[in-house]
Amino acid sequence: MRFYLLVFLTVFLIIPPTYAQSILGEDAVFQSADRGDSAAVEEYLLTGNNPNARDLKKIPLLHHASIAGVPMTVSVLIRNGDQGDIPDPFGNTALMQAAAYGSTAAAKILIEARADIDEENQQGETPLIKAAKTGHKEGVKLLLEKCATLDLTDFTGRTALDHAKQNRHPDVVRLLSAASEE
Repeated sequence: MRFYLLVFLTVFLIIPPTYAQSILGEDAVFQSADRGDSAAVEEYLLTGNNPNARDLKKIPLLHHASIAGVPMTVSVLIRNGDQGDIPDPFGNTALMQAAAYGSTAAAKILIEARADIDEENQQGETPLIKAAKTGHKEGVKLLLEKCATLDLTDFTGRTALDHAKQNRHPDVVRLLSAASEE
């Protein structure tokens, strides 16, 4: 047993940190996307790597950048051939993640790159439902401006307005109520 521990420690002392991170499932490019290091992500892509890469949890690289809310990194990925609407294991797209995390600038870039504004995940949630559910008024406003469908429901039968009410987001409720009256 001691021998294996000694070998394990020796290997991790000899291997450079970036390789050790890869072995442990923490690829540097995903960390760079999470931190908003657009230059590192672009360097990764310029060396011939796949812009549609996924981490060990099967989360696409674009999702990491969208959640972090770094428009420059999102732009770099799209410019280098990312397919945009690739879902994670739960059916969430990068636009859904940007909407859920309040990354309005990233959401705008994704919409301009023709992300499906009414795509549904496995729970039937759309980007509008996710933004309303989390109370991101600017994201809701952007999605409404881009003609997101108001009356789509999730698997429980609730609309974006229902979620905004349930989660007590009065500004979002007012915004969605006004949009539904038009």
